[in-house]
Amino acid sequence: MDVHCSTCGEPWDTSHLWHDAIWETGLPEEELAAWAKLPQKEKLAPKWREAFKAIGYHFGRTVINVIRCPVCPKDAEPDSETVQIKAAIEDLLAGDEDGLAASYEDHGL
Repeated sequence: MDVHCSTCGEPWDTSHLWHDAIWETGLPEEELAAWAKLPQKEKLAPKWREAFKAIGYHFGRTVINVIRCPVCPKDAEPDSETVQIKAAIEDLLAGDEDGLAASYEDHGL
């Protein structure tokens, strides 16, 4: 399933975001292995958010709510309406990552 960046509209495969994007951070292999074992709700603790931010990702509450991505033009701003809609769906489907991904895909978010 694809979800889209709220800033540039770039499509991102949810599997890539869940499993592979962390490898782009350049963190040591031990830390990457530790991240893979974390529950979803802990995968965006401040330490991990900083690592993702360093390579251009800014997420909402989950890694599939892409607000900014490495493809975004430097000065681009997120679409505020899209950010609000995605956050509301996150609130409704908290804990249901598959349902969230399906909802985002169904609505082109």
